[in-house]
Parts: sequence; structure tokens; C-alpha cells
Amino acid sequence: MLKTNVFKFFLAVALLLPVFVAGAQPRGGNRAAQIGGVVVDATDAPVIGAAIVEKGTNNGVVTDVDGHFSIAVRPGTVLQVSCIGYTSVEVQAAPGMRVVLAEDNELLEETVVIGYGVQKKSSLTGAISSVKSEDLENRTVATLQQALQGKTAGVQFVSVGAAPGENGGSLRIRGISSNASTEPLYVVDGVRMTDINNLDPNDIESTEVLKDAASAAIYGAEAGNGVVLITTKHGTKGEGRISYDFQYTIQSLGRKPEVLSPSEFVEYMGELGVDVNWDGKTSTNWVDAVFENSTMQKHSLSFRGGNDRGNLYVSVGYLDNDGIIIGNNDLYKRLTSSINADYKIKEWLKVGLTANLSRSKRKNQTTNAAGRNLISEALMYDPTIQLTYGPNELPANMQTLVDNDYPLMKDENGNYYGITSLEGNHPIVLALYKQSLNNSYEMNGSFFANLTPIKDLVLTSRFGYKLSSSSSRTITPPYYYSASNWKKYLEFSSRETSSLYYQWENFANYSKTWNKTHTFTAMAGFSFSKRINDYVSGSLTANGEDALKGTAENFWHLKYASDTATKSIDGETTEIAKMSWFGRLGYEFRGKYMVQASLRADAADLSFLPKSGRWGYFPSVSAGWTISEEPFFAPLKGTFNSLKLRASWGQNGSLASLGSYEYASSIITSQSYPLVSGGATVLGQKPNALGNDDLRWETSEQFDLGLDGRLLNDRLTFGIDYFDKRTKGLLVTGVTPSLSVGGSLSPINAGNVSNKGFEFELGWKDTIGNFHYGINGNLATLKNMVTYLDPSLDLIPGVQQGHNTYYTAFEEGYPIYHLRGYKYAGVDPANGDPLFYTRDGQVTNNPGGSDSDFDLGSGIPKVTAGLTLTAAWKGFDLVVFGNGAFGSKVFLLMNEIQASNNKIRSLFYTDRWTPSNTGAGRPRPLVGTLASTYNKSSAYIFSGDFFKIQQIQLGYTLPKNLLKKIFLNKARVYCSLEDFFLFTNYPGYSPEAASDSVIGAGIDFGAYPTSKKVVFGLNVEF
Repeated sequence: MLKTNVFKFFLAVALLLPVFVAGAQPRGGNRAAQIGGVVVDATDAPVIGAAIVEKGTNNGVVTDVDGHFSIAVRPGTVLQVSCIGYTSVEVQAAPGMRVVLAEDNELLEETVVIGYGVQKKSSLTGAISSVKSEDLENRTVATLQQALQGKTAGVQFVSVGAAPGENGGSLRIRGISSNASTEPLYVVDGVRMTDINNLDPNDIESTEVLKDAASAAIYGAEAGNGVVLITTKHGTKGEGRISYDFQYTIQSLGRKPEVLSPSEFVEYMGELGVDVNWDGKTSTNWVDAVFENSTMQKHSLSFRGGNDRGNLYVSVGYLDNDGIIIGNNDLYKRLTSSINADYKIKEWLKVGLTANLSRSKRKNQTTNAAGRNLISEALMYDPTIQLTYGPNELPANMQTLVDNDYPLMKDENGNYYGITSLEGNHPIVLALYKQSLNNSYEMNGSFFANLTPIKDLVLTSRFGYKLSSSSSRTITPPYYYSASNWKKYLEFSSRETSSLYYQWENFANYSKTWNKTHTFTAMAGFSFSKRINDYVSGSLTANGEDALKGTAENFWHLKYASDTATKSIDGETTEIAKMSWFGRLGYEFRGKYMVQASLRADAADLSFLPKSGRWGYFPSVSAGWTISEEPFFAPLKGTFNSLKLRASWGQNGSLASLGSYEYASSIITSQSYPLVSGGATVLGQKPNALGNDDLRWETSEQFDLGLDGRLLNDRLTFGIDYFDKRTKGLLVTGVTPSLSVGGSLSPINAGNVSNKGFEFELGWKDTIGNFHYGINGNLATLKNMVTYLDPSLDLIPGVQQGHNTYYTAFEEGYPIYHLRGYKYAGVDPANGDPLFYTRDGQVTNNPGGSDSDFDLGSGIPKVTAGLTLTAAWKGFDLVVFGNGAFGSKVFLLMNEIQASNNKIRSLFYTDRWTPSNTGAGRPRPLVGTLASTYNKSSAYIFSGDFFKIQQIQLGYTLPKNLLKKIFLNKARVYCSLEDFFLFTNYPGYSPEAASDSVIGAGIDFGAYPTSKKVVFGLNVEF
């Protein structure tokens, strides 16, 4: 209903606008005189297309090529005179009047970053959304991707876990168009990056999201999923400023699913014939035991200043986040620093550099994995046992384990953590004992020089780089989770990786305007980039004793391997290079008609594509028409400040689905054969990959039509876009070759995907006395569909668990990696068995095989929305921000059906079948094959609809006269509630769960849940 009403409103505006224009005629016919005049600028040049409107009426005209006009009004009537790029004025009508318009510098200087340059916002012809630094300030998010959620239409952040420092998740721009990755290309101060997780959002000045193909086409083969251009903060002209921002956050579990109480658990198990030895008193809620309140701190200190010749910005930031799982094995610490400087050496030469440095340390838990993990065990573990038992009060099953020397875990007081006699892995032991340590270092930035040999021409040479290294160590001490999951000795694994990326780009920008009528722009350039990755890994497996000589952390290195440990080692160095040519042409006439075209040619090295297909060509064209500058629009100029129509078409590429030399034919070593006498064998070889010399770039082609408007003295703004994005030649693997040939087929271009929809953005801002307020909303619709798949493939499996069990699939005629399983038909009232539909419409309790699988929906929302409310009165300010998604489904798979597991109450207990409740909606307690079938059915599919109020922040800025006494320029204190209010019917932790951003959209295996936060903050400026 929400998306329908909003769509109807915007459609009505678009359809009725021509009626308003056509019907807007001068009122009345008895004017006293035809008054003429001229409109000029500060240099006495005529202003062409200026609107002259009788105030309070629709009576209006526009100036001609000489700036002249004639309008029928009474002398003394107030006329409103306006034109794009100039400050509007009101004058009294008089014969022979001369109106001088001053340039609106704020409007003229309002620019957005585009690929390899900047452009006036009023001249844009593509679909580009801007997010400024004020939209990112004072948030608890650690990455830009999270901060963009809900801030602009058509952009969605898909999280696969909210753990501190979590790198999982991805940004989607206008849906999913690849079967490998949805992540856009990130360009930070001109440097292309594959991830920006170590970039502090506090150092970001502005972010431009290039959503349509025409805007992104200048980045060609890497822009298939869209482009995000990031400009970091730089120094500013004027008195230097010192800023300090502090934030302290208290975190707690946001949402807790309801599970069976001990008495309900005993009753449920009894119906299965399982005897639970319960003392009638013990009641352990493992969710409460696993999760705890925790804290997070953020500090940011920056210095900025500049003069006519140069600018400098320096910052340092620190983040310390201890997650909400008990203990400190979900910890993230990050130290960042940024230096941005530029200096005009000569009037014709400007040089500069950007540098961002980071060091991070992370301890992480295993969550969101198929099967049993920490988050799911917190729901499923036996509630009838105690958290801990003293050494002299052990239950019989635990005493037997201790007597047989099993490594049961103890707390700091020497008490044993309770072990159930049923199934399950103890969640506290999972949380505290297995440790993964990750350290990373990163430095990225650029050196550049801008040369201006002649007026209007700028030559740029820019060298960008990114150096990173990381180390990870996983310690598995002796433990006992269950009879099927325990280790007697300590084991260890380690991995060291390093990466070097560099790019060298040279390009020229030319811009020339003649008589304020014709503007011509051109850009051309060349780029070369190379990435070198290196890793080495090793592991120590126990062999009769601990694999390390000591258990303390200073022994956690390969050097301290025990003499008996089984050692393994691996490592590799890979290199990838790309070369590109690119160019763009643009023309603008009188601020009314704009056209732009670009072309990029990219070449990949032989590690990705064969020589015959290494080059890809990615063209685009776009056009804009500022309707409000036309003479027929003059009667509406009193209401509309600007109205522009945009259209664009373009192509982008992607190689995200490919690895090294996957197109090549290859032979691998196979088993030994007894082909010689004497019992000796010969090691044989066999074909592995058949090769594909016809492999090409994956191409995304997109059409976009947009309408932008500003009304009522810029108080009301809106934007409407329709897009149709089609990926052609999708790279897929797994195509079945002829059985007589053997081996497997290399990747082929064998799939097409369509994404289409509407985007709406609406904003209002106004001032009433001392009260300032604003409302900004966005809404986007999306229809995603696989339109073609190679005929040799029925489908491409997605998320799998067990043999031939997959929960998502890539199939023609369905959304990409839609949810798949049996279709639940209810309960057999005679015996409580679950029933399922077959494809021929029958109902059975044994559907059998994949032939009975149905489409169960999609994890991709059909509608996403965001809403931001701002208000300020005197020193107080308020921000309320929320976002939501509607039309998706979630497959809840973290609560397995096993005889000895606890259960989510609403799914298994409340409406289950019993002999006295034969009309139940849920089956009787199940085990075995029937339970597994039910587990893969639509009975586990739930609506993923939600709306979350992500931020409610109240701040107060201290009065200036008070601050002067303590030498402060600005001081603000604030308090926030973040992620506190979630509106959804989903019974799990969060409906935003996903096991993978592409193939696992809508699969909930137990992702690290989002915490609710109470935030206290301080902003100070000297």
C-alpha cells in the first residue's frame, strides 16, 4: 500500500504537469500597458531566457536573445525576475526598465564529482546521488557502506553479520546483476578500490553514487555494479580549525527470539519419547547467557586550514568496539590517520597528495554458517541444565566424561560449564574458547599534478596506490562440545597476506563557454593498473600432544610447533594488470539543452581473458532538457525554480565471476595406473578444464529516464527515475560437457539478468522564525529476474547444505538466486504429519527429490525506503532517521529440527499438533527424514518486511558568547538512540539476515545480530 500510494502521487505530478503548463495563461485581459525592458548581468551582457512573472499570478514571459522582454501589466506592479545561475530579484514594473541580475555564486559553485572531473549539478544528465558529510556525522557505523543505507533511493546495504569489524555484507545499487558479487567500484580521491572497510567515515567530505550506466561508463569494465566516488576532507581557505569528536556507546542485544521454557521443552521432548533429566528448578536462557552489554568508543581529531595557494587537512581517529557476545572474542580496534594537502607552485601548476593509513585488530566468532554455530546454539541448547557446575556436584553424564579424561571447559573459578546429555554444542564454550586473531595494516592515497598550459585546459597526472597486509591466527584449544565434536589437543593455523595495487592515470579536461550560450567540455585519458597479491599459510595438527609447545599467546606462532605436530604449508603470488583508454564529450546550450557521450576501452591481461577477447568497449550517451528555461514555462516560474528531464543509456562491464586462467584448457595429475610389469604404477593425467577462447566481458546495459524539480524558492525538491538494467553474457560455471570428453567446462557467457524499477526522492526544508526543519524521503521499487540461462543447465545451485540440498538457485524465469524448497500444505489431522504439495497438485507427506521443489520467494526486497527528519530551534537540534525494506522473504534455517534441540516457540510449540489439537497449523514433534523434509519447506519462510528507526539524536550547541570565554568556536553535546526500534513480524533475530550478499540473500543461518545502542557524544571546534 505504501509503495502504491507514493507511486500514484509522483505519477500524478508527472502527468498533470503538462496540463498546468498548457493551461497557465495570463489572467485577465484589461492590462494598463505593454511594458518592455531588458535584463542584463553585472558585466552588462544580456541574460537570455530570464523569467519575468507578475507576482502572485501566472502572467509571465521570458527574455529573448538580446535580453529584452515585453509584458502586459499595470505600472508599479511587482515583477519577479529569475534565471538559473543568478539571484532572483523583485522590481516594480516601469516602461523601459533595466534589470541587473547578480550571479548566484552558491548555485554556480554547487558541483558534484564525476569520473575524472567535476560538473555543475544543474548540468547533470545522469542519475547521480550525493551524500554529504553531514549525513555521515555522529553515527556509530564503522564503514561508509553501512552509513549509505536508507540515505538515497536504489542503494541497499546487505549485511551478513553485525559483528564488530565485520567485512561481510555488500552495497547493492539498483539490484543484483551478477552471480558473484554486488559490490560497486569504490573510487577514493581518484584511486580505484575493491573495499573501503578501513576508511573512517569521519574523513569523508562527500560521496557520489553513480547509479545509471551513463554516469558509471567512464569506469568501464569495473562499473557493472555501479560506482561510488568518495572525496575525503581537505583543508579550506581561511582561519585554521581544530576539531575533536568523541562518542561513547552502550550496546545490547536488539531483539531476542522466544524459545521454549524448561517445562515446555520437557513436554515437547516427551512427545518425542525422549526422557529429559530435569530437576524441576533449573532454567537457563542461553541467549541471555551468551549476550552481554558492551561498550564502544570513537575519537576523531582533525586539523584543517589553507590560503590562496594551498590547503592542508590532517586527522587521526580511533575506534574501540567490544561486541555484545560474552568475553572479548568479538573485538575490533582501529586506528586511522589521513593527510590531504595541495599547493599551487605556479599559477599554472598545482601539486598535491592524499594519504590514508589504518591499523586494525579483530577477534571474531564463527557465525552465520550452515549447520550449528554460536548464534543458533544460543537458541537451541538444552535449557534444563545449569550454566556451570562445581567439581563436586556434576551430573552423571558429566562425571563420566571427567572420569574418562575428556577436556571439559571450566570458568575462571574452576567450575565446569554444563554439558547436556542430549545433542548440541555448548554456546558459552563456543564463545570463549576458539579464538581467531586478525591484524591488518593499510596505506592508500595518491600523488597528483595539475598543469594548466592554456586557459580552460587542465592536464592531470595522478599516481594512486594501496598497500595492505594482514595476518590471521586461529587457536583451537582442547575442548568438549558434544560426543561428536571434541578435541583432546590444541591445534593452530596461521595465514599472512600482502597486496600491492597501483595505478597511473593521465588525462586532460577542457571546458569553454562562448557568450554564456554555448559550453563545450572534453576529457580524454589513459590508465594502467596492476595488483600483486601474495600469501603464505601454515597449520599445525595435533598428533598425540598439543601442536604448540605452549598455550600462552606468545607461543601462537609456527615457530613453536611441537616435535610431533603434523605440519602443512601453502602459498602463492598472483599478478593482475589492466590498461584503459577513455574519453568524454559534452555540450550545453543556454543552460537548457545538454548532451554528453563517453567511451572507455579496457583490456584485461591473460590471467582473466584470452587474448582474442581481452578488450571491452563501453559506450554511453545522455541528454538533459531544463524545461523550466523554455518560454512556455514562464507562467510557472513563480512556483517552479527548476524542472529538468534526463535520459541516458550506457554499458558497463564486470569480471567479478572469474579467477585466474579459468578460460584456459588444463590437465591435472590423476590417480596411479598399473600399466607396467612388476607391480609398478604410473601416475596418470586427465583433462580438467576444456577451455573457452570465446570468453568475453560480462556486460551490463542500462536505460534511465529521470525528472528533477525544485519548487517554492527551493524549499521543495523532488527526483523521479525509471531504470531498466540488463546484464548480458553473464559469466556462469558448471555447464555439463559431453561425457565422452570428460573434465569440466570452463566459464561461459551464458546468462542474462534484468533489474528494473522506479526511484523517488522528495525533500522539504523551511524556516519559521527561529525554527528550522526538513523532511527528506526516498523510495525505490525493484523487479529482478533471470531472463536467460544456457540450455545445458537446469539451474545453478546457490546456498547448499548436504548432498543435493540447496536453498537458493539461479533459474530462468525467477529472481536471481531465489529461495527454493518444498511447498508446505499444512498438517494431516489424523497423525500430525506435515503435508506438502507436489507439482501435479497432489498432497503428500513424502514429496521426494528436487522434482517437488517450488519457488518460495526471493530475498531481494521489492521496495526499499528511507526517511530523515531534521529540526533545529535556537541551540537545539533533532535528527530522526529510519529505513525499511518490503517484499522479500527470509528462510529461517538456524533452528534445526533435531530431537534434543530447543526451539523457537512460535514455530514449534504454540500451534503444534497433539491428539487434542488436530486442527493445528504446525506438525507434531518430528525426527528423521520427515523432519528434514519439513526443514526445507515453506513452513520456514517468513516475510522479511521491516522498518527500523536507525537514529534518534538530540543535540545542543552552546551559545557563541559563552564559548568565546573558553576560546572555543563551537561546542555541541548530543545523545542518540540507534537501532532501538524495529517493526517486523519476523520471528528470528533480524529480517535483514543473509548468509551471502548474492547467493544467500534471504538465508538466515544465524547471523551476528544487530545491537541497540545508547550514544553520548561531543563535538568541539577550536
